[in-house]
Amino acid sequence: MDKANSFALSESIVSDEKWYDLLNTYLEKADFAEFNILYDSAKLNPELEFLEPDLVEELESKNKTFSSGISRRYRLTDRVNKFILSKSYKDWYNYQFEDLSLIKNGIEIFATITHENYIFAQMSDDERDKLNGQGYDFGELHNISN
Repeated sequence: MDKANSFALSESIVSDEKWYDLLNTYLEKADFAEFNILYDSAKLNPELEFLEPDLVEELESKNKTFSSGISRRYRLTDRVNKFILSKSYKDWYNYQFEDLSLIKNGIEIFATITHENYIFAQMSDDERDKLNGQGYDFGELHNISN
């Protein structure tokens, strides 16, 4: 199976510890973070306004696992990483920006659909087995075309 397009789904993220461990693994690999905009991006809350220097673009993303219209892509600087890590998994639900995706070489390697409690993550069979051995519950690998 082509690892570049192999993803597994988990609905098992209930603890902050598991969220941060998984998130850190994928943040280390990624170049960009992308978020769906839930509320008007012209009226950013102060926390999001602080990220503006790292904004790459606001776009109508068709390549996100879950696209709900307009999204914003940011360079993964220390400022953006700290912001992402300041939120527990449940904090993203109905936040002004939601459905975090992490991008590497133009490919979405990690995607969330927070209102469904879904996390899709790019991985090999061995990586999935290792994560599941640590208490995650990632299902079968599937090819997803970005």
